[in-house]
Amino acid sequence: MERSLAGMLFLVAGIALAISAGGWWMQRIVFTPNDHRDTAAAMLSEVEIRQEINQIVSAAASGTIGRPVPELSPWIESEILSTRAGAGMMGPLMEQIHDRIIGNRDDEPVLVDGQQMVLIVRDQAAASVEPVLMPIPVIGTMKTMRTMIGWVIMIAAVIGLITTLLGIFARPERRDVLRGLGEFSIAMAVSMLVFGYLVPVQILPAIDNDTWAQAIPRLAERTLGVVLGTALVFGLLGAALLLAQTSGGKRRQWSTPLSVTRYRGGDNPGWG
Repeated sequence: MERSLAGMLFLVAGIALAISAGGWWMQRIVFTPNDHRDTAAAMLSEVEIRQEINQIVSAAASGTIGRPVPELSPWIESEILSTRAGAGMMGPLMEQIHDRIIGNRDDEPVLVDGQQMVLIVRDQAAASVEPVLMPIPVIGTMKTMRTMIGWVIMIAAVIGLITTLLGIFARPERRDVLRGLGEFSIAMAVSMLVFGYLVPVQILPAIDNDTWAQAIPRLAERTLGVVLGTALVFGLLGAALLLAQTSGGKRRQWSTPLSVTRYRGGDNPGWG
């Protein structure tokens, strides 16, 4: 089927807007630090991250609170780092760590002060512990991806809005609108899978396997159900719209009346 100018513009607009929306989702899920319990729990679901935090905290607090590391460390693991209640308490610290690994805190180290130690080890004696520096690196891959995603969102959104307006000014037919909406829906389904799963869960860990970088796929995996459900809805909607556009065109073609000239009388004596 030939495309009109409006149809071509709507195709470009749909792809661009879908890329922008997918990029926004990825930025919101894996590159927007917060102190929420669910975010902290997702990051702490990575065993190596729990081990790093546990090693630093237990070594720093052991002498002050009078509990040997072999006793304190398993307790921190089972009672704090592996529980949802503990994740809620760890929220502020995990927010600092998240902010650091994606490059928002280039010049600010992550410190665990006495008050945070008290919350982790549940002992007021830990308040006197000197602030402990956590060797959290700025992960260049994550910082670059965060910056790139920000630009992709903005540029794709501008392209999508401009081409949408141009498509409207091109006076589209009904089939152009339906096809454009259908293609946008299909593009949204693909974009959600790419930015909500493929890039953060598969590609980024393959590029950088640093311990702290494993927080990114864990953050993305917590919303995998939403990503798959959204992709399914958009995919079905897109297929339905494309089918409606195709069948609508066929109906108009089939319903075209035959030329009345063939039924006129005169030369045909059978139609007196």
